[in-house]
Amino acid sequence: MKTAAIVAEFNPFHNGHKYLIEKAHELGFHSTVAVISGNWVQRGDSAIISKFARAKQALSCGVDLVVELPTYWAMATAQKFAKGAVDIIANLSVDAIIFGSECGDIKRIMQTVYALRSAEFRSVLRSLLDSGMTLAAARAEAVDRICGNGDLLRNPNDTLALEYISAAKDLDLNLEFIAVKRVGVEHDSSSSANNFCSASKIRATLLKGDLLGVARFMPKPAFNILKEEYDSGRISDLSKFEKTILTVLRATPKEEYQALPDLSEGIENRLYNAARMCSDFDELLDFTATKRYTNARLRRLILSAFLRTRKSDIPDTVPYIRVLGSNENGNEILKKARGSSTLPIVMRSTSLKDDNCFKFEERSTDIYSLTFNSPAPCGEEFTNGVITEK
Repeated sequence: MKTAAIVAEFNPFHNGHKYLIEKAHELGFHSTVAVISGNWVQRGDSAIISKFARAKQALSCGVDLVVELPTYWAMATAQKFAKGAVDIIANLSVDAIIFGSECGDIKRIMQTVYALRSAEFRSVLRSLLDSGMTLAAARAEAVDRICGNGDLLRNPNDTLALEYISAAKDLDLNLEFIAVKRVGVEHDSSSSANNFCSASKIRATLLKGDLLGVARFMPKPAFNILKEEYDSGRISDLSKFEKTILTVLRATPKEEYQALPDLSEGIENRLYNAARMCSDFDELLDFTATKRYTNARLRRLILSAFLRTRKSDIPDTVPYIRVLGSNENGNEILKKARGSSTLPIVMRSTSLKDDNCFKFEERSTDIYSLTFNSPAPCGEEFTNGVITEK
């Protein structure tokens, strides 16, 4: 009875995600585990619906166990995002990591991993950075020179796949890695093909108030859950929250900007000054932009300041495995994992009330609850128990 792990945001769950799960079953995996981002996601945004609703979507569409990637890792660089997810996977007794991929060629992906981990790569990268090239461009160019696979570093899914494999190798995990070629449309594409479109397009359509316009791009059970959230006013729209974010940033002392994660080149000073000059979110991004900071990285930095994230508070590794939902197969996975996991597997959030990482999660969720069309009160981390499916 083999188990495959999937790392995802499911923001929201759509036909492409269902396709990946079906592929895992076709390849002989009896069970699937999903490690999903919490309420704040890597693009520097709030998730369109809560992690509890997205876990429910996943369970209704073939996933057996859903666990949470905490915000510290979910809203981080690709490298840290992957490391947090793989730290969790390492403790769940899975046999493989399966992922969507633009190239769909596991041999090319593995070849690129070896290139990225080589001394030659580090030497070429340093030379390119010294010439003034941005980090993203320099990494792709260095890989191109070594093995000709620089295009993989320009593809978002392939980039994460490289990081998953590298993190697994750092932990010396004996895992199979399976690349499933992405079907339909590209990541973040505004177009659609047949019944496939990107999660970005679904979110944009939904935020325009067109609920029925996303129905054909989602499995029916997932759409029904989305509709329940929509009808109850639980759709998150961070654009309506931008003045609040600017208010918090203006009230934040300069020394607190210096404590933010993922800083370089004095970007914290640019952000501090921009918050005092800019009147909207787009202007803030434009003012803060540099060649070496992507839009997503800047958005993460802004939200980190807003959520009062301090680098010194972030543990080196994920401190626990938080279960969001499970069915009978998932319960068997958990039973097996408890015999070998070095991390506590948590079913009741009350057992985490004294954990500093969870305290940040609790505070971040209480803030997230205000981004709904119908804002919710504090306490969602405790009022939502583990979702069960038969």
